Amino acid sequence: MKRAARLDTAKGLEKIVLEAGSIWKAAGRLEEEARRNPGNVVLMHGAAMAYEESGRPKKALRLLRELLDKHPELAPSHALMGRVLTGMGRHNEAVKSCKRALRIDPRFADARMAYGHTLLSMGKMAEAMRMFRAAARIEPDNSKAYEGMGSVYIAINRPMRAAAYFRKAAKIDPDSADAVMELGSALIAADRVEKAISVFEMAVDVWPKLPQAHLLLATTLTEMERYDEAEESYGAGIALAPDTATAWALRADNHGRAGRAKEGRRCLEKAVALGKDGVVSGAVSTGLVANLGTVDKILDGIIDDARGSIADAEKRGRGGGA
Repeated sequence: MKRAARLDTAKGLEKIVLEAGSIWKAAGRLEEEARRNPGNVVLMHGAAMAYEESGRPKKALRLLRELLDKHPELAPSHALMGRVLTGMGRHNEAVKSCKRALRIDPRFADARMAYGHTLLSMGKMAEAMRMFRAAARIEPDNSKAYEGMGSVYIAINRPMRAAAYFRKAAKIDPDSADAVMELGSALIAADRVEKAISVFEMAVDVWPKLPQAHLLLATTLTEMERYDEAEESYGAGIALAPDTATAWALRADNHGRAGRAKEGRRCLEKAVALGKDGVVSGAVSTGLVANLGTVDKILDGIIDDARGSIADAEKRGRGGGA
């Protein structure tokens, strides 16, 4: 599959992100380049990837539909559409997209992994694991296959087993920020919080322009009641992805827990204003998405938590600004 192989060059997204300064900026730049070069399917696919990675699924879906209308033979774009639709909770459509990709190229590992994540979000753990293992057999050095297996173990509440798979993924691909950050999330689930903080601090040092590294560190610091340090990390993450609804809601909750109700209200208003058309960021792990079903449900839950912590702060009479 020459065209599928050519599209796989879009896996260099992380490098493009670092050059652009943030994944948020990279998505827009890629789309602009794609519009200037309408025959370049790699640029259009890469822009859709960047939109999906930065939590803007509607924009990703728009580009993918446009691309596949002209190039229905592109297995990678069908697989990516499956991944986008899964994140939106549109599982039946996602299954169809993944199956289309596999009909075009049955040995396309990324399609197996996209299908695996769809099955995982549908609660079909055994089928998801089979898909991830099939992907690993096709491409033994594909770190994403092992990340997928780790996500299954997170979903069935076996965090240390999950951590082993995330470590393996990070060993295969030391440049994979996702593997490192999922490892940190698994360590949290296993009550190894201090180790998780060390992992996230390392991620921030290595990938300072990836907002999810800052945001995962921030949420962990909040849970450890290190609110001022968490606020600093939220600030860094939001500066890189300013329209991230999840981050604003988490920041509101951090302020509420710290007794800063006024600041919490301001952040909560921002999160609500962005809403589900705003960005739901990588501040949450794929395992959490698998457990709760869709990123929309995660955002709703975080907003509810923030409202509760802010209300508690107001009751305690500690609602003044810091």
